[in-house]
Amino acid sequence: MDRPEQPEHSEHRDPPKHLDIKESKGVLTLTLDDPPTRNSMGAEMALELSGELQRFDADPELRVLLLTGRDPAFCSGANVRRMAEANLGRPDGDALDSDPWAELDEAWSGDTKDSEEEMDAVRHLPLQLHRLRKPSLAAVNGPAVGLGMGVALGCDIRLASEQATFSEGFVKMGLIPADGSCWQLPRLIGLGNTLMLQYTGDAITADEAFRMGLVSRVTLHDDLVGDATELARRLAGGSTYSMSLIKRLVQRSLDVDLAESMRLAGPAQAIARRTEDHSEGARAFIEKRPPHFKGR
Repeated sequence: MDRPEQPEHSEHRDPPKHLDIKESKGVLTLTLDDPPTRNSMGAEMALELSGELQRFDADPELRVLLLTGRDPAFCSGANVRRMAEANLGRPDGDALDSDPWAELDEAWSGDTKDSEEEMDAVRHLPLQLHRLRKPSLAAVNGPAVGLGMGVALGCDIRLASEQATFSEGFVKMGLIPADGSCWQLPRLIGLGNTLMLQYTGDAITADEAFRMGLVSRVTLHDDLVGDATELARRLAGGSTYSMSLIKRLVQRSLDVDLAESMRLAGPAQAIARRTEDHSEGARAFIEKRPPHFKGR
């Protein structure tokens, strides 16, 4: 039976203004819901989403996250109007070094940085998604632009409808991808494809994203949420404790050689062997029946 939506036990939670929230069979489905801005990510939506991600990670009954957007868009990026308003009154151009790398090296070596707290809260959402200890899926139903693409990249698996498009549009506003995609994309689609997308800001179709390896599956638009929900429920019924170990091991393995990855896998397997799910999986195998995993 589906669980009714529950408020936090410790404090009152106001109803979200820019998220639709559903819980069913261990799956938390969050729908970005601000159609007038094509689900752009402003500070208010970012705060709501961040709070739900924290709740998801802490609630043992919620085992898989499914993130999507209200049609016709997934997420059109950061709220550009707010960014433009914040820039009003600034000089057209500061005195920068003619060598961008020299300017950047100086900024990196200093002990101060330009602080944009509101934008930092927005742009760090992909990192929060990346750090979730449970499986996450993005069902990309329409354009995923700039930060919107970064949010999709923060999820473990991406499914796309035939109407989805993906764009690293930062350069078209004279900006850079500060949402983690400079780390994510080269690992998914290679250096050349990454720089092509980030230098041009051009949008690619769902089929092209699939060809590059950016998404795992492309579906008919009307089937997307149903197919994604079916996969999310399948994962929620599996050994999600093992999946959490797998996610952490894969992330650590990205930056080490094979021998070190195998060394790290030893303790992870030892932990997995101590879980209730492993005991249940072994019994189910012997008894020739489907296992009933609990995620612990």
